[in-house]
Amino acid sequence: MDYVDDIVNDLDQQAVAEIMKYNTPSLDNYNDVTSVAIELGKRLNANLSVIKLGARFLDIKLGEATEQKKTNEHVNMALGFAKEFLAGYPLEEDIKQKVFACITEHHTAKFTCIESEVCANADCYKFLVPKKILRMFYEWRNRGYNFEQIFLLAEEKVDERWKALTLDICKKELEDNYNKIKLFLDVARKDPVNFVTIEQQVEEKLRDGE
Repeated sequence: MDYVDDIVNDLDQQAVAEIMKYNTPSLDNYNDVTSVAIELGKRLNANLSVIKLGARFLDIKLGEATEQKKTNEHVNMALGFAKEFLAGYPLEEDIKQKVFACITEHHTAKFTCIESEVCANADCYKFLVPKKILRMFYEWRNRGYNFEQIFLLAEEKVDERWKALTLDICKKELEDNYNKIKLFLDVARKDPVNFVTIEQQVEEKLRDGE
């Protein structure tokens, strides 16, 4: 285990404490974004030390920012936390700066290093994988959102994250998912009577010889 893995272990402890305190992001999302970022980093020959740290910092202050009704400030809060946290370790300055870029650029379309782009694209997977969408419905329902609100938010997030993808490898892997999720959201909003009506229309057309 290299020195960065030691830092990661310390960071995971603080991240889990944040998640347990604020319940946002979910532990699944925290782990999934990190895992996807590392796999993408391997395939694109990126610096895995940067990615292991950068991916973990992305939303580490999202819960606190949400509770304070300052969600839009979670990036700056994460950056401040990362600078303070990493100051306690003799990490190369180049790695630190790239980690900071991963945090500040993960909601943008302009990247200063491949590691930053990898983390930003990995962050999109949580809204472009069917299993994650189902979990999102469950979590948002528990937060008090009604189904109509959840559908609207889901459609917004799915489209937002699909458009945010910049790596061709990710677009290729997720395009089929995106189309199926869009179709699911469209069909899922329909009431049962709509399907009866559609079936009736088909039968009427068949009787009329169309």
